[in-house]
Amino acid sequence: MIEIKRLVDCTLQEGVDAWNIGFKGYYFDATTTPETFINRLVHEGLSPCLSIVAFQDNQPVGIVKNGVREFKGKRIAWNGGTGVAKALRGKGIGKLLMEETLSILKNEKVDIATLEAISDNHQAIQLYKKMGYEIIDDLEYLSLDGQIEKNAPTHTEHKYKLENAAPQEVAELSFYKGMYPWQTQWQNAKGGEAIILKNSSDAAIGYAYFRRVFNEENKHVTTVLYQCEAEDKNESADKIIKLLLHVVFSRYSNNIHYVVPNLPIRKSSITYESLKEAGFKRKTSQVYMIKQM
Repeated sequence: MIEIKRLVDCTLQEGVDAWNIGFKGYYFDATTTPETFINRLVHEGLSPCLSIVAFQDNQPVGIVKNGVREFKGKRIAWNGGTGVAKALRGKGIGKLLMEETLSILKNEKVDIATLEAISDNHQAIQLYKKMGYEIIDDLEYLSLDGQIEKNAPTHTEHKYKLENAAPQEVAELSFYKGMYPWQTQWQNAKGGEAIILKNSSDAAIGYAYFRRVFNEENKHVTTVLYQCEAEDKNESADKIIKLLLHVVFSRYSNNIHYVVPNLPIRKSSITYESLKEAGFKRKTSQVYMIKQM
C-alpha cells in the first residue's frame, strides 16, 4: 500500500531519504544531505507544501519536488525531480506521484507545468508523455575550462551602449525568456550580475546574466551563464549575442571553469552555436517538456 504525503508533513530526514532512495543508481550521483536538501529548496524556489513523498510500510520510497512562479500573468510550475526506489520502478509509483502532483498543481490554478528529463531516460519520458507533457526543446549543459578568446570586437565599435544591471531588471524586458527552463531564470541567479545592451536610441536589444563563484580563498573559480539573448527578430541578433558573450567571458582574466546550464538548443540556437564555436562541450543532454493545465 502506497501512502503519499506532502513534504511539509514529513521530517527532514524522511525527505532526504526519499530523495537518496529515489535517485539511487541515477544517471549521475544525486545524493544529498539535509543541508543540501534544504538549500536546494530555498535556492531553486521549490515548495515543501507542493512537493510530495511516497511511503510504503512507513518507509519513504519516492519523491517529487515542485515549485510555482508567475510570468506574464501565468502560473508556471516546475518539477524539480521525480525519483522512485530502484526496486519499485516500473510498478506504477511514478505514475501515482505524477497524478498527485498534477492534482496539486490544478488546485493551485497552475497554467503550465514544466519539467526536464535526461534524454536517455526513455521510461520517464514515456510516463510524462502519457501524463500529457510534450517535448518542446532539447537542452544541453555546456562547460569549458580555461580562458576564452578575447580578440572579439567590443560594443563600442558598433555604437552600442552597455549597462550593468541586476538579474531581476532583465525580467522587465519585453523579450526576457521567462518560459525557459527553471534553473536558467533570473530567480536562480542569486548573487548574480547582468548586462543589458542598448542601441543608439537607448532601447534594449540584448541581455545576459551570470554569476561568479568564489572558493574559500575568495578566488574566482567559476562563471555560470544563465541566459544570453537578443531582442526577438533583431537583424543583428548574431552580432548582439556574440558581443554579450564576449563581455561576460572576457571581463575576468583568470583561467576558470565556465558553465551554461540547460540551454535550449533550438529556441536559443544563436547562443548555442556561438558557445560551441568558442569551444564549449556538452556534459549532459535533457529534454524540456511542458503540459498545458
